[in-house]
Amino acid sequence: MIRNPLAWCAWAIAALAAAFIDRNPFLQGLLLLVVINVWLAQRGRRGATSWKVGAALAVVPIMFSAALSRFGHHVLVNLPPIPIIGGAWTWEAILYGMSTGAALLLTVAIFGIVAATVRSADLLSLLPQPLYRAGTAVALSLAFAPKTGASFHAIREARRLRGHRSGWRSAPGLLVPLLLTTLEQALQYGESLDARGYGSGHRSRYRPLQWSRLDAVAIIALLTAAIITLGFPAIPYNPYVDLAPTAPTALNLIAVLLLATPAVMAARPRGDHADHHA
Repeated sequence: MIRNPLAWCAWAIAALAAAFIDRNPFLQGLLLLVVINVWLAQRGRRGATSWKVGAALAVVPIMFSAALSRFGHHVLVNLPPIPIIGGAWTWEAILYGMSTGAALLLTVAIFGIVAATVRSADLLSLLPQPLYRAGTAVALSLAFAPKTGASFHAIREARRLRGHRSGWRSAPGLLVPLLLTTLEQALQYGESLDARGYGSGHRSRYRPLQWSRLDAVAIIALLTAAIITLGFPAIPYNPYVDLAPTAPTALNLIAVLLLATPAVMAARPRGDHADHHA
């Protein structure tokens, strides 16, 4: 199993390139299977909610494309002359929306897998010195979002148990404690950074990042996939020109299959564990 964050960054870059450039339905379906297998190989970790978010986002372009586009010759249904959505819904518009929705689903799933497998501290340690402080500020600001949401739910639940009313009139009673809680968390972050000597000198590393042979092999395979995807892109799919997509070349299929490297390595016997910690 690959563990180095650089290897996972290489996988994310290669997978995102395939998701955005290879808009061929055959390659998108194959890439979706690859991403699912990589996620299943990491199923002991968190990150399953990203699939729900991605599926919800994938439906949006399908509905917008089908309802707002009036191009295409293969009519699925003719709706009454209702404003905005009335008229002919075509297969071309639906397939175009499905292609865009699949790209969104793959993007959210890829970011979800990386977030579930790589620690944010490890990613920050990869940044060069001029960008380290900015990256730390961004990471801390992103960490505030879920904590603020949890604080909001806790405050609302506490008010409900005390019998306070709910609704828009109760907004001041929610916002003031939420603001104070957020400021207290910000002070705790600041004290934590100060106790760790943040900004006082050179960076130190409590847990050095280790390299294994599997990490090196994975980076080579994933960089090869990215080069093939960028250098030899598949024929773009345009349903408004032809409903039937063009069959991808063997080189395009190899590039997508190389993205399954993390899943293949996770299925190997754990014999590299000692080598990793040596």
